[in-house]
Amino acid sequence: MRLPRLFRGNAKREEELVSVSEALPPDARLVDKNEFGALFIKNDTLLVLPFRRHEVWGAFAPIFTSSKVEEAWIFEGRGVVTLRGVGRVSFPADSVPDSLEELVTRIIAASGVNVSLRNPRGVADIGEWRVAIQVQSGGQLHLVATRVTSVPPLEEVVPPLLATRLVLLLVRPSTVVITGPPGSGKTTVLSALVKAVADFFPWLHIAIVEKYRELSFRGGWFTQVVSENLAEGVRYAMRYLRPDLLVVGEILAEDFWSLLEPTRAGIPTVTTFHAPSAQRALKSLSDALRVHLGGATNVLNYLDVLVVTSKVITSSGVSRGVSAVYLSDGQRLVPVYLEGEHAEEDLFKKALPDKLYVGDLVNVEKTLRERFRPDEAQASFLKELAALSLER
Repeated sequence: MRLPRLFRGNAKREEELVSVSEALPPDARLVDKNEFGALFIKNDTLLVLPFRRHEVWGAFAPIFTSSKVEEAWIFEGRGVVTLRGVGRVSFPADSVPDSLEELVTRIIAASGVNVSLRNPRGVADIGEWRVAIQVQSGGQLHLVATRVTSVPPLEEVVPPLLATRLVLLLVRPSTVVITGPPGSGKTTVLSALVKAVADFFPWLHIAIVEKYRELSFRGGWFTQVVSENLAEGVRYAMRYLRPDLLVVGEILAEDFWSLLEPTRAGIPTVTTFHAPSAQRALKSLSDALRVHLGGATNVLNYLDVLVVTSKVITSSGVSRGVSAVYLSDGQRLVPVYLEGEHAEEDLFKKALPDKLYVGDLVNVEKTLRERFRPDEAQASFLKELAALSLER
């Protein structure tokens, strides 16, 4: 059997073909291999062995065509990738027979994204990847790529009972903020929740407002508004699109006030916000709201549900998911889900009206349970919440 051949640069910066067996160092472990090349790990370092070039990814193709790679950072001379089931591994980017400058040039040509010293940042979608390019003040390039995966079913993202309750809470209606550190799964939770609502209630008109187009849904009735000014985008959506559900892409603290109009109008609204904890999220949002509205302002009057995601990075990989869900009673946050434990059913029901935004509670809940099939006999409940009131 003939081994595939690959190219590498020689001392004269000319490409020459060598066999994989010749290029592979001893004791290296194969991570993945496809038509464009192979990825190996040796001494905790990733080795990139290209077989042939991709029209956009070039000799970096083994990274961007591998199903094992979830994220990639490439700097001048160095790179880091997140490998599924392995974690983050660095690689010497200057050992790849290609340059970051050439890679960025091909991405710009393929996507049309405008990146220059005058406009030093840009985001492009290339196949399954969302690529952020930055030109630093000294002219150095910095590339960050994230694989855009398909939206998973909500019951695969959170426990079935929590999936049922999250949909019920959103269509109560509620303003839902999903918060957590970067890379903790906020967008995944938001996408899965919105997709579930669109699947169950296809007659709802769902408007998506983002600074940059990141969210993508199939099926349902979706309208997208892209605006660098989220407040203007939300105002436009409310005035002209007349949505039944509003999805706002990742917000900064100063953007939160733009959600007040749909909140006051009783439109179910969901967004994401970067914060390391529920307490820090409330502090940041409260401070920003106080600046905009003036005087003492309780953010819990404008926030109904806070979903907290977490992220743990170990040598064996990255784990992420929902760690807590809180309801606001206007004065405090009351947990309905904490680290795998749920609020008692009778207590949770006090937070729901008989008439939801999409119909009778009994009928809607029955439909959700038929799909998610929550096994309450196996669920762990928060007994200590029995004395707390969740009434709206």
